[in-house]
Amino acid sequence: MRYLLLLTLAISLYGGEKFVLIANKNFPLKELKKEQIKQIYLKKLRFINETPIVPINYTPRDPLRKEFENKILKIPPKRLKRYWMKKHYLGIRPPLTQNSSKSAILFVKKVDGAIAYIPHSELTQDVKVIYK
Repeated sequence: MRYLLLLTLAISLYGGEKFVLIANKNFPLKELKKEQIKQIYLKKLRFINETPIVPINYTPRDPLRKEFENKILKIPPKRLKRYWMKKHYLGIRPPLTQNSSKSAILFVKKVDGAIAYIPHSELTQDVKVIYK
């Protein structure tokens, strides 16, 4: 029930706006498939063509994060939390967190291998779109 409420809030705040996945201009691929994105955000795929991948997430209550997790990861929040607790004990940390899409865009522009999902309306020419 709480998850449904958060999803409804996300849609109302972002107006159901689509997100895009962006990368640094030097990212080695032109696009990623949904399964590759899922593997990257679960830290199962950590390099592409010897480039370390740095996925960026938002805070757990961020509506865009909820939408991303629902559409790409397709893992319920409680199960995802357990997943990261287990990975923590193996020395694998979850994706880096940014507080806003603006800070995520700035990070992606400056760090090779960085990727982030942002609202389509905030897309700039300084980054490469790798998933729509």
